[in-house]
Amino acid sequence: MSTVPRLAVSYQFSRTCPSHEEGLALLHAAAARAGLGVDVTEVEVLDDAQAERLAFAGSPTYLGEDGDLLPDAGPAHAFQHDACRLYHRAGGRVGPLPDLDDLDGALRAALTAKAGP
Repeated sequence: MSTVPRLAVSYQFSRTCPSHEEGLALLHAAAARAGLGVDVTEVEVLDDAQAERLAFAGSPTYLGEDGDLLPDAGPAHAFQHDACRLYHRAGGRVGPLPDLDDLDGALRAALTAKAGP
């Protein structure tokens, strides 16, 4: 009997961003594509004080055990609870959600890091 590898993922979001529900569905699709299960903790960011404490990068944000699964090398910004996140996508585009390929790859990399050398 084979067991599916699992990862803990914190899904940070704000309801003010219209892509938060689609972002959660994307996480589950990427995990299924990567052949792993995810134990998702949903964290709704409700105010700027909470956003500051969490160093909230915008909605939605996917965090693994080692931090942001899709870190952005862009400039730091003031942490706001109603900030929608922009992801750099293929072809130089940006969008409110990462590409499925990018999130799938990030989950696979997090699983590899968790397994160790």
